[in-house]
Amino acid sequence: MATVGLDAVYVGLKNGDGSVIVDAVKGLALTGAYKVDTNKSEGNLGTKSANITNITGTPTKYSGNNEVVDSSKPHGYPSVAWNANDINPTILHKLLGDVLETGGWVEGDTGTEAGLIICSERPSNGEKVYFAFGRGQFTKASQNIQTNTDTAETREDDNLTFTSFGYDKWHGRAMKTFYEKATGFDMKAMFDEVFPGQTLIAASKAS
Repeated sequence: MATVGLDAVYVGLKNGDGSVIVDAVKGLALTGAYKVDTNKSEGNLGTKSANITNITGTPTKYSGNNEVVDSSKPHGYPSVAWNANDINPTILHKLLGDVLETGGWVEGDTGTEAGLIICSERPSNGEKVYFAFGRGQFTKASQNIQTNTDTAETREDDNLTFTSFGYDKWHGRAMKTFYEKATGFDMKAMFDEVFPGQTLIAASKAS
C-alpha cells in the first residue's frame, strides 16, 4: 500500500499469555501501549524510518515438462529496521529485555516479546494506514559513537530491529495491515488486537 510520511510508532511489552503489560514499572506504561512521540520532556524525538522487509515469503518454483508449472506461497515473517532520532532510554532497554542494575543496564537472559504498530498515510488523501505486528522481539546490533568536530555535531540514532513471530489472533500470520476506511475498521479494536488489555485508545478515533 502506498504511503507518505511516518506519523507514529506504538509499542508494548507482552505477558506470557499475549496480553500487554499494563504497568509503568514492569511494562512501558500504565496504558500498556506506548507512543514513541516527539515530546522532549519524555525523552523521545520521534522516528525517521521503519523499513519493513520480508512481508511475503520467497516462493519456490516447480517445473514440469521443461517449464515452470507451479510455485509455493510461503508465509512472510517480516523484520522492521526501526530508526528513531531518540527513544527514552528506559523504554529502549525494556524493549531489548535488558536488566537495570545499579544505574546501568545489562543484557537479560531472555528477550522480551512486544507488539508494534506503525502509522502512516495514503499519499492521495491522507487516510491512515497501520502496519501491525502482534508478536515479536527487538534487538540492537551496534552503536557507532563518533566525535563532534569544530563545524558539526555528530549524532547516532537509536536503531533497533524488530523480528516478527506468528500471532494466534491472525491465524498464525505475523503482520496485519489496517486501513481506516476499510469495512469494519475500528481503532480501539485494532489496538486491542495488537495490545490486548491496553487503555491508551479508549474509544475509536484517529491517531
